[in-house]
Amino acid sequence: MASFEITPAFKGFATAQDFLNSAGTLHFKISKAAISTGGLVFRISDETFIFTLSFQNSSLVLQRNSTVSILTLDEFTDTAMLGIFVIWTFDKLVLYCLQDDKTKVTEVETVPCAPPASLLNWARRENLIPNIEYDTEESFRKKVCSCLQTIQTKIDETNGAITPFWNYQYSGSAIANRKPKKETEVQPIIQCLLSDQLLLSSIEIIPEYKTGVGTLDFIFVANIRNKGISKICAEFKNAHSKDLGHGLLHQLPKYMRNKGSTYGFYCVLNYKCEWFNKPALKGNADLALVLVKNQHTSSDPLQRNIRIIIYNLGKQKTASKR
Repeated sequence: MASFEITPAFKGFATAQDFLNSAGTLHFKISKAAISTGGLVFRISDETFIFTLSFQNSSLVLQRNSTVSILTLDEFTDTAMLGIFVIWTFDKLVLYCLQDDKTKVTEVETVPCAPPASLLNWARRENLIPNIEYDTEESFRKKVCSCLQTIQTKIDETNGAITPFWNYQYSGSAIANRKPKKETEVQPIIQCLLSDQLLLSSIEIIPEYKTGVGTLDFIFVANIRNKGISKICAEFKNAHSKDLGHGLLHQLPKYMRNKGSTYGFYCVLNYKCEWFNKPALKGNADLALVLVKNQHTSSDPLQRNIRIIIYNLGKQKTASKR
């Protein structure tokens, strides 16, 4: 039977779908003392699959099925917060700890692994349960996060689903060149992919929302019980954009403050593949690590409320070429 547990501190920030992706990244700040108390961070499982992160014996313990990765923290002090980065791919588990200029990494290779269809279908059905209003802003954020994550799920389900995200140049009937679309060209595609499930969830999506500091890609609006209307900001940015870091550290926080939004999403469109060689970073995991390190070193308290989601829009390698 499918089950999902997560520490209360992460509710709204991370969803079941996060941990059902074959590749992903989780970042958080925590004190060494808090890790020493032990406890579960997340666990998702059914009869044939388990993926979990916990604190045991003052260490980080990451497990996927029979593979376990452990990061001990003896080298770190109690005087400053730890930046924890959890990274996984279909064949690797990585734990990374940062404190000031000190770092420690443990990496374990695994048998290539993907969650079973039963868990994926369960998470999808959970996301389609209709909502009228939300008990808290955190539950609203969780629903928006789940909806945004389904974009990649839909792309992965169909090999040709990346086609609308690219501009094509033809020589006769043959494709001569492919170029990633600009962020503004992608907006209608994103809205189409989200519209039905947002309607079921009683969330209004407003594209190109005009603010006092510029144009925001999307704003999500819903009703919070006993509180009224709440807004969540989202910005979409190409991974090869020269403004990628600026958008995360400055532009989106300005939008959030301007609209009084507690939470925001920074959605990165990564086109790197054999058709397009930017950015220089190897893959989504490396890209995510760079971005969350920027968040970790930022003094802006709003960065704690900004969730980064990276979409892989490049041509996928076949299993034989990996």
